Amino acid sequence: MLAFLKTVLVYVWAPVANLLWYTHTVVMGSLSLLLWPFDRTGEMQFWCSRWWCRLVAWSIFARIRVHGVEHVRAGQPYVYMANHSSLIDTPALFAYLPYPFRIMAKRELFLVPFMGWHLWTAGHFPIDRRNARKTIRSVRRVIDGVRGGASLALFPEGTRTRDGRLQEFRSGAFKIALKAGVPIVPVTIRGTFALLPKTTLAPRPGRVDVILGTPIDTRAYDERRLPELIARTRNVIEQTLSGGPPDGGSSACASSG
Repeated sequence: MLAFLKTVLVYVWAPVANLLWYTHTVVMGSLSLLLWPFDRTGEMQFWCSRWWCRLVAWSIFARIRVHGVEHVRAGQPYVYMANHSSLIDTPALFAYLPYPFRIMAKRELFLVPFMGWHLWTAGHFPIDRRNARKTIRSVRRVIDGVRGGASLALFPEGTRTRDGRLQEFRSGAFKIALKAGVPIVPVTIRGTFALLPKTTLAPRPGRVDVILGTPIDTRAYDERRLPELIARTRNVIEQTLSGGPPDGGSSACASSG
């Protein structure tokens, strides 16, 4: 009976949670645009995205904790490679990773009102997929941005898993890290599939753990050893994904709920 009531509450709250999600996007996206002329570094806009995503987490009663922040340091660019199980993954990263970063996404997403406008002005990287030449130019801009000191967060699976299992990793993200010459940080996101899998828009409350692994030095690899780099990163995430609760040496931030 209790399980049935919980399910009913989830579906009753779902329309409210989704409405709040859009409301937070409009409010914080507008604030980001207002701040943009006064801060071309993007730091104030990253602050907006951080609180934007925390509001999203609170509205769906997701309790998010981040572990392993001692593995990264300010001023060092990284390429964060995370598994992708849910729409909650991106808010989890923006809300609780310790230092600013950028994402890359298809160009069309940058045209979406409020969210897309924020992505443009905050310095995120659009990927133009209309033809191969434009895609190559877009990727080169990403590499130059990372070389210039901007950290990048990616989902190397390319799309959300449908069954909760880790998918194969695509090589493109690793080529960016390799050419930029910056460390890869394996990031394991646990719990989001149970909260909001790809097959539903009704989020459930629960705990999410974002676990930062030890950075992998890409300077020890080249194009010939790219499969080895991909396998090493994937193995770290796969082992952490199936492991026990993280403990020791972690910094935690939790949302209410």
